[in-house]
Amino acid sequence: MKKILFLTTALVLVAGVAAAGPMAFGVRGGYVDAGDGGFFAGGHVKGLNITPEIALVPNVEIAFFDGLKLFSFAADANYSFVEADLNGFIPYVGGELGMHMFKFDDVPAGIDDSYTKMGISILGGLEKSLDETKSLMFELKIGLSDYAPDMKFTVGLTFF
Repeated sequence: MKKILFLTTALVLVAGVAAAGPMAFGVRGGYVDAGDGGFFAGGHVKGLNITPEIALVPNVEIAFFDGLKLFSFAADANYSFVEADLNGFIPYVGGELGMHMFKFDDVPAGIDDSYTKMGISILGGLEKSLDETKSLMFELKIGLSDYAPDMKFTVGLTFF
């Protein structure tokens, strides 16, 4: 049942992205703390703008910890302060609703080696347009629920 819910969420995110207009795709990675520090890598999609200030940013990530992998499918809702220009950086804040699948390594046979839970986080970041084809972003997320990573620092590059 958990895997069906996980896959359904992923398909809904992909369908929403496919139904939208012009899209921008990006790569992301950084440091994640979920009780134990690790690193993550993934990708995101931009272009699902509700208003010029409000955007949905679906993303997919995999994090690596000692004895654990964390697969995340999430959707961020970001509010950009487009009027505030900090030397070319545009600040933004938002929240994330994510589906997180925890997969444990080296689990004895007969014991469930994974579980999937929903998580909620808040976030803040800065984005800077490098040129007309790409932008750079720095972001900090703080987990509010038990199943979201405690803290995540992200660096990303978006290609238009």
